Amino acid sequence: MNSTEQKVIRFIQTHSLINYGDKILIALSGGPDSVFLLHFLKKFSPKFGIELAAFHLNHSLRKSADKEQKFCKQLCEELSIPFHSSKADVKSYAKKNKISVEEAGRIIRYNLLNDCAEKNYYTKITTAHNADDNAETVLLNISKGTGIKGIAGIPVFRENIIRPILCLSKSEIISYLKEKKIKYVIDESNLSEKYERNFLRLKIIPQLEEKINPAFVNSVLSTSINLQSFINYFEKNLSELKKKYSEEVNGKLKIKISLFKNEEKFFQSGLVINLLSEKFNLKSEQKDVEKIISLIKKKVGTTETLKKKIKAIRERDYIVVFVERSHNEKPIIIRVGESKKVNFHTVSISKVDASDVKLTPDKNIEYVDADLTGDNFLIRKWKPGDKFNPIGMKGTKKISDYLNDIKTEAIEKKNQLVLTSKNKIVWVIGKRLDNRFKITTETKNIYKFELINV
Repeated sequence: MNSTEQKVIRFIQTHSLINYGDKILIALSGGPDSVFLLHFLKKFSPKFGIELAAFHLNHSLRKSADKEQKFCKQLCEELSIPFHSSKADVKSYAKKNKISVEEAGRIIRYNLLNDCAEKNYYTKITTAHNADDNAETVLLNISKGTGIKGIAGIPVFRENIIRPILCLSKSEIISYLKEKKIKYVIDESNLSEKYERNFLRLKIIPQLEEKINPAFVNSVLSTSINLQSFINYFEKNLSELKKKYSEEVNGKLKIKISLFKNEEKFFQSGLVINLLSEKFNLKSEQKDVEKIISLIKKKVGTTETLKKKIKAIRERDYIVVFVERSHNEKPIIIRVGESKKVNFHTVSISKVDASDVKLTPDKNIEYVDADLTGDNFLIRKWKPGDKFNPIGMKGTKKISDYLNDIKTEAIEKKNQLVLTSKNKIVWVIGKRLDNRFKITTETKNIYKFELINV
C-alpha cells in the first residue's frame, strides 16, 4: 500500500464515507480522476466489504464521446465491474433551459446517477472530485458572490453522494496512474480557457501557487472541510428558523418580514439561500439574497426578479417567492352551461333550481338572479377605476380599495379576475358578489357561479 492509497483510506475513515456492505455506483468519465477512483475501490473492495458498479454519461459534446464510452465499458469488463451508461444531448438541454453547458451536464449527470442508483438499489454514489476541483469551485463561487456554502466548496458527502478522493491533488492522481501504468482518456475541452473552470485551473491557480502559497489547493481544502463542519452545526439551527420564519402556501414560499428584524444578517442570508435551494433548486448568488433583503425597505407590491423565472414580491408581512407563470390577459366570453379554464382556475356557470341553492360561507360558489344578469358573461382582469356594489355593504366601492380592505396580497391583487355582464361587475371572482344581482324571495331563475382551483 503506497502513500496515496493510505491517504485516501484515512480520509474515508475520518469522514465515515463507506459502510461495510455498501453497494457503490461510481461516476466514471474515463478521465484520470474517475479511473483512479475505480481502480482504488476495486483494489480495496474486500477491505471495505463493498460491491461496485460504474455509470458513464455520454454527453454527445465531442467527437471522441463514443470512444470514451467504449473505453469505460472495456475498463469495467476487464475489472469485472457492472457497467451502466446513458446518452444525452447536453447542448440542447443547456439551450432550452438557458444555462451553461457545464451546468447542464452537471444536472443531467446527477439526475441519471440517482435514477440508476434507485433502480439498481445502490446505497451510495461516488464522484471523483479532487482537491483541485474544490479550489476551483471555491474561487468560482467567491468571484460571483456567494454565501458560506459556496465558500465551503464541494461537500465531502451529501445525502447518498460521497467524494473519497477529495483529499488528493490532481498531480498526486496523475503520478499514481503513471506509476501503475494505468491508462485513461484526456478530455480536450479541459485545455480550453473559454470555460470558467479551465481559466481558473490553467491561469489563476498556478499563479497563486507560484507567487503566494505552493500548497494553495490543500490550504483551500482544509478551510473547506472546517467550514463544512460549521455548516452542519449552522443547518441544525436553520431548521428551527425555517419553522419560525417561513411557510409554503400553494407552491409559493413565504418568508416573514420579522426574520429581517429579529435575526442577525448572517442567519438572514443563510436561511434565504437554504430556502431558495430547497424550494426552487436555485443555486443562489449573493446578489439574489440582496435582492430579496432589499424588498424589506420597499413598498408593498414591489417585485425583484431572480433566476429561472423566479420572482420575489413584497407583501405586508411577508416576502413571497414564486415561479412566474404567464397569465392570460385577454377577456374570455363564457355562457350559461359552460366551463372555462382561466390561468390556473376553472370558472363554470350553470342554471339551477331554487331547491338546489345551498348558501354557505364558501366564496368560490355564488348564486345570482338570472333575469338580472342575462346569459352572456365576460371574465377579465380588474382594471383601475372598476367599481361594484359589494354584497353586505352600502354603496359602491372601487375594486382596488376593496381588495386592499380585505388585505389581498399584492401578487393576488394584480391577477384578480372579475365576471361581468352588460359592462357591470357581477362577481369579484372568489371574493364577493355584487349586491345588485343577489337572489331574493322573488327570484324566479337562478344561475350558479363556481370557481374551481386547478
